[in-house]
Amino acid sequence: MARSAVAEDRLPVVSQMEPHALALVALGVKRVAIATYYGDELNNAIKRYFDRFGLEGVVMGGLSVPGKSEALYTTSLMALDEVSHMQVYQYCKAGFQAIEPRVDAIYINGGGWDAPPAIDILERDLGTKVVFALAAEMWAAYQRLAIDPVVGDCGVLLRDNPAVPPT
Repeated sequence: MARSAVAEDRLPVVSQMEPHALALVALGVKRVAIATYYGDELNNAIKRYFDRFGLEGVVMGGLSVPGKSEALYTTSLMALDEVSHMQVYQYCKAGFQAIEPRVDAIYINGGGWDAPPAIDILERDLGTKVVFALAAEMWAAYQRLAIDPVVGDCGVLLRDNPAVPPT
């Protein structure tokens, strides 16, 4: 009964990944490098999800701290506490520069690492857009609430605050 009530009321439903894909689309991205601390199974799932939005994902391979992998992660969540934003920067930079032909942006998934301080540096040094998963979720929430936050130090997405594209 509750299920039919939800369908009749047409409540919006958002998957966890939807704001990430919408943020990339809003920035005009077509081809994106995927940066994670995940193994192939999860990375390929992200690629398949992005396909639904017309985004071509290129997996950079999960950030790997030797001896610290765990199940689906190339670096365990506990080990990520020791990964600095400069290590995130170096991993993203090397992965981005190795991709040919070039991608339009870097997408950084996962809230377990210290990625935010690396975002503006990556954008400046590589001349590309960087979308961090948690920033995309905040952006989508701000858009839904008609708030224009203009956050200056977390990448082009929160700095320029583009409109959510129609779905």
